[in-house]
Amino acid sequence: MSGRAPRIAGTDHLNQVGFIATVSGGQTLCQPQMILPDDAQRVQMLIGTYGPPAPSLAVSFQDAGGRVLTSGRLAAGARQGEVAVPIGYPHGATAVGTLCVRVGGAGRVALAGDIFPPGPSSEQIAGRPQAGRIAVTYLRPGSESWWRLLPTLSRRFGLGKASFFGDWTLPVVALILVGLWVAVARLLVRELT
Repeated sequence: MSGRAPRIAGTDHLNQVGFIATVSGGQTLCQPQMILPDDAQRVQMLIGTYGPPAPSLAVSFQDAGGRVLTSGRLAAGARQGEVAVPIGYPHGATAVGTLCVRVGGAGRVALAGDIFPPGPSSEQIAGRPQAGRIAVTYLRPGSESWWRLLPTLSRRFGLGKASFFGDWTLPVVALILVGLWVAVARLLVRELT
């Protein structure tokens, strides 16, 4: 509960079923119909580098009119796996547009995502539609613990239940569970002595 982790601002809700796009140095992958959350400070992706350290990665987000809303760069040298590219923050309200990832240097990078048939919402490498979409997670500034998220969790726990349930539901259920643990522990102590 006290462990701290990055704060997620949003995601494109795609599974990382495998590495679905390989982008060579100097090429750009662009993915349309993306949502940039207003509180996103980093773009996280799963990359493969075929062994060597990653070349530099540049990320930009353009609105539907082609205006760049934010951009950022990750210097060369990252290890393959999850990488987070810092972007300009604050960048304005939540927007819909195109996310582009440019690979620098002479290396190549594989990006993880999900497979879809080529179409208007699929990724494009060097302007050519590809079969798939990369999986992207947007991270907010800083990190937070489960203790800090407890009020939000409590509110959401009460959602989707009967109308008399509310924010109080999670704490009451937790107290009942603690009471049961205490009762079981007392019963075990009494039986063992």
